[in-house]
Parts: sequence; structure tokens; C-alpha cells
Amino acid sequence: SSGLGGLGWNAISAALPLVASLVVSLVLAPWFGDRQFGIYFLAMTVATFALIPAKFGIHVATSRLLSENEDEPGPWLRAGLLARTAFTLPTAALLVLLAPFLAEHLGSPDQDAAFALAAAVVVSTSVFEFATESLVGLHAFRAQVAARMAALALRLGAVFLVRFGGYSVVVFLAAHALAFLLPGLLALGVLLYRCPGRPTVAGIRRTMSVATPMAFASASFLIYSHTDRLMLGWMHGPELVAQFGVARNVIDAALFPAVALTWSLRPGMVRALREGGVNGLRPGLREGTRLSLGYVFLAVALFAPIGDRLLTGLFGSEYRDAGLYFLALLPALALRGATTVIFPGMVALDRQAAYGRLMGLTAAANFVMNLALIPRFGAWGATASTFVALLALSIGGVRHLRADGCTGFIRNGLVGALPALAAGIACSLVLSVARARGMDWIGLFALAALLGLSSAGFLLRRNPPRLGTTQAERSSDAP
Repeated sequence: SSGLGGLGWNAISAALPLVASLVVSLVLAPWFGDRQFGIYFLAMTVATFALIPAKFGIHVATSRLLSENEDEPGPWLRAGLLARTAFTLPTAALLVLLAPFLAEHLGSPDQDAAFALAAAVVVSTSVFEFATESLVGLHAFRAQVAARMAALALRLGAVFLVRFGGYSVVVFLAAHALAFLLPGLLALGVLLYRCPGRPTVAGIRRTMSVATPMAFASASFLIYSHTDRLMLGWMHGPELVAQFGVARNVIDAALFPAVALTWSLRPGMVRALREGGVNGLRPGLREGTRLSLGYVFLAVALFAPIGDRLLTGLFGSEYRDAGLYFLALLPALALRGATTVIFPGMVALDRQAAYGRLMGLTAAANFVMNLALIPRFGAWGATASTFVALLALSIGGVRHLRADGCTGFIRNGLVGALPALAAGIACSLVLSVARARGMDWIGLFALAALLGLSSAGFLLRRNPPRLGTTQAERSSDAP
């Protein structure tokens, strides 16, 4: 790939699912209403959990093995595809059989078809992710983005077709599955044509040995991310799932700058550690912390005074509770955004196994807290569980970095982010006054966008990001 390079294409690729999820919520949540949209959330959550055994980390393992065997990728591609098929098809078949049971116990006994179509989502997603990760393994980053853009366009087309054609949740789930299956099959067909070869038993065994630890790490993350929706549906019904899910979707979209920063930090930190050891890693940790804290200060300051008004304006008065859950999730947004450096830092230090254990403990703690709090407190319990689990992950990650000699980056990053804190306080005061004087949600949204963009522009010009330079390079530039 040329142009943006792998890093830029990966950052764009990471943004696309967030954009799609936000558009789905904005267009379909008001149309379906909270019950039907909650059923959509529950069907997709069931599909997400089913994808744990259906994928089993094989797409990531195949991507890595293709990178290691670029001269003869065909046998590895086919070995991964055979293994993936052996896991995906039985999982999808089992999900079809379980559809009536799931519909009954998740508060939607009349929606067997929606949960049966979750199996189609599993198959299409499995094909799509296998194909696109294989493209990454062969460094075909632009082709991966093209496949994701095609899926995004088809999915958005389905959104507007369902909305303006007056179709149901079941139709949208079928269209969603097709939106990923078609570009996935096309990309996979091109790969199989261009990479001839035959799979081997040794190749399948090697694929599974690489995939297995990745599958457990992925399972931990998905349990942490989606258990609350299943428990909310099981204990309180699909309406509450919709209210909480809408709030979480907006929070996830707001976290895109943190996701993009993670992509930007990973290769630079690996290079910095290789060139300068732990001392060479510290500037990247400090700069990443400064940028992430700066974003958190501005984002929370802009959302806190008006977030509930924005959500009811965007999604309708039926989602008033979603606005309150959104405000309650802002501490989780702040914590997730502020600790962006933990994952790339631990990867650079070759502490992936430790991060996997941390993620497993986080998922377990989140599950136990959800089980204890959701029955009585509903979505408020899910919100508290999310924050406490993130706090445990953050503390554990920082302790691992400090144990490896990476100290002082939080303090120094915080000092560097103080101008953003001051700007955020000023923006928050302006928005609070505007709301108190009766400005409608459209005006508040426009004012928040203006304040946020102008503040970010000023702060970045005042102190531009320095993510691509080592400590030695910075010292050579000093007067």
C-alpha cells in the first residue's frame, strides 16, 4: 500500500464500524421504537457471543501466518478457511435451533425469526472478517478498506431502505447479513484465485495453535462488552436494552479519537522501545497520555451540560432515559479515553499475555457485578459495573507499565493537558449558560461543535502532537 500507508488505512478501517453503528441508531431507533430496537440489539448481541466459537481467533491467526509466509500464502489461507468453516457452520446451526429458547428468555417470545437470523449474521460476519483480516496479513490495506467501505455502503443502504420502506427488524437483520456477506465473498474469492495452493494438516494444526490463545482473549473482551445487554434483556426486557444500547452506541462513537490514537501509538512505541529501550518508550507514553487526557477533558466538558438534551433531540422523546444513561456513562468514557496508552504500551513491552489476563479478570469482575446489580438497579447497575471494571483494568495496566520501568508518564501527561482542562471548563460554562437561557438542542449541538473544534484547533497549534519522534530526535532539535 502507498499513500496513507498501513497505519492510516487501519485507522480509517477502525472508524467505519463506529460510524455505521451510530447511523443505525440515529435512523432506526426512532422508527422501530424502544421495544423493536431492543430486539435488534439483543439479536446482534446473541450473534456477537456466538461469534466467539464461530471465529475462534482463526481470522487473526491466519492474518499473522500470511504475513509470515508471504512467498507462499495459498496453503495458509486455505488451512485457515477450512478451520474457520469447521467452527462457523455448526455454531450457526446450533443458533437456529436455540432461537425459540432465546426469544422466550430474552423477553421477545414472538420474535423467533429475529434470533434465527442471528445465525445469518454469524456466517456473514465470519466470512467478512476472515477475508478482510487475510487482506491485512498480505498488506493489502487499501483493499481491506475498500471491502469495509462496500459493507458500510450496503449496510447504510439497508438502513434507509428499512426506514423509508417501512420494513421490520427481521428484514433489517437479513439485509445486515447480506451487506457483509457479499463483499466478504468477493474479497475471499479474489484471494483464493490469486493465492493458489493446497492446505496441509500441519498448516491447520499451526493455525489452531496460534488461534487458541487469541480466541480466549477475544472472548474476555466480548464478555466484558456485551454481557450487560444480555442480562438487561433477560431480567428487564428489550425496552431497557434499547435505552442503554443507544447511550452506549453514542459513547462508543465518541471514543473514536481514542481508538485512532491507539492505532497511531502502537507502531511508534514498538520502534521506540527497539531503538531506545524503556527510556525511549517514555516520551511516547507521556505524549499519548497528554493527547488522550486533552481529548477527555474537552469531550466530557462538552457533553456533560447538554448530553441528555442531545440524545432526546437526536432519537426522540421516547429515549429520554437513554440521555440520562449517557450522562452516567461519561465517567467510563473519560476513563477509557484517558488510558489509551495502556494497550499499545504493553504490546510494545511484549506483555500481551499479561494484558490478556487483565482482560479476563476485567470480564469476570464485570460479569459478577452485572449479576449482582442489574436485577435490582437495571441499566444503572450496568453503568456502575462498566466503570468499576474499566477502573480495575486501568489500575492493573498502569501497574504493569510501572513495573517495567515506565514511570512518570501520567503526571507529565496531566501537566501537559492542563490547557485542555481550562478550555473544557470554559466551554462547559458557555454551554450551561446557553441551556439555561432556553437554547434548543440544535443550537446547543452547533455551539458545542463550534467550541470543540475551535478549542481543539487552538490547543493543537499551540502544542502539536509529537508521536513519530524519539527522545533523541527531540533533543537534537532543542536550542
